[in-house]
Amino acid sequence: MTRFSILLSALATLILGAGAANAAPRDVYTISNIPVDETAATSQAAESQAVASAQISGLYRLVQKLTLPEDRATIGEDFYAYENARNLAAAVDVDDVRRSTTVYRATLSVLYNPTQVRSQLNARGIAFVDQQAPRSMIVPTGNSAVALEAWRATWPASNEGALNPFVTALASYTSGSDWGGMADEANAVGARNAVIAELNGSEGSYTVSLYRVSSAGRFTIGTTGPVESLPEAVAAASAYLDAAWKRQSIVRADELRSSTEATIRFSSIRNWNSVRTALSTSPLISDFQIDAVARDGALVSFAYAGNRDRLAQDLRQSGILLSETLSGWTMQMAGDSGF
Repeated sequence: MTRFSILLSALATLILGAGAANAAPRDVYTISNIPVDETAATSQAAESQAVASAQISGLYRLVQKLTLPEDRATIGEDFYAYENARNLAAAVDVDDVRRSTTVYRATLSVLYNPTQVRSQLNARGIAFVDQQAPRSMIVPTGNSAVALEAWRATWPASNEGALNPFVTALASYTSGSDWGGMADEANAVGARNAVIAELNGSEGSYTVSLYRVSSAGRFTIGTTGPVESLPEAVAAASAYLDAAWKRQSIVRADELRSSTEATIRFSSIRNWNSVRTALSTSPLISDFQIDAVARDGALVSFAYAGNRDRLAQDLRQSGILLSETLSGWTMQMAGDSGF
């Protein structure tokens, strides 16, 4: 296997590095495993055709990744035209290349320019989200011991490019496992929650029931449609998690934003940092400010899209509880009471 990178812009690194505090990770804008097979008069011409084909098909996949079906339906086919796809691409990585004097076959990955993609989607009025969900730890479970081993083995070790990025658990858990039993491994891999992926059915008709577990409790995400194989079940589960995140997190231009203040209670710097990070990176929250900090609490202000319940659901994914008292909103890490 050979691997090399075709740089399409000498400024690619600067483009991706600029505004890093607000930029989505590079992995979100990288579309991998694009097969190409082109024939032309020369090997160089076939390679050029292959790169152009990958840039276009990768752009379709990127838009599908960032948007919901009802939003991308209005984007217009001109968005995927060759010139636009080429301009939006920052670099192409090539794997498993096979070529002759007239044929070019390879598997490509295309990295797109986040700033340019965002700009064009916004100009066309297409709602999207490129902010990733908090990392999850995937816990494959099932009823059959034989199928369970195959199910666990089918999951990749991680997928950092997904909108709901994940790391697959190494230890064995059950569908009824709680956060207390999984927290040590989840914390070790930087996951703020665990997703139990319960395999149902048999070969030819698998479904996956998904449940999110964090220090804030256990919540049902949903169940995938039937698929024939275990690899398809993994893909369906990951896609379902991404779609659930998009439904929860996409903020449209005409959505109401409300301003509020909240008191954050904490017993440690670690818990304070966890709440602060969740608030400052939530796609629902803007204009986040820290107004005062004390030994065991802080006062913050921000604007949020949607209603309180939607925000509370977003925060629960990071193990944060939002409550309303006579004195206003209060937030804390679930289980944190040492203040």
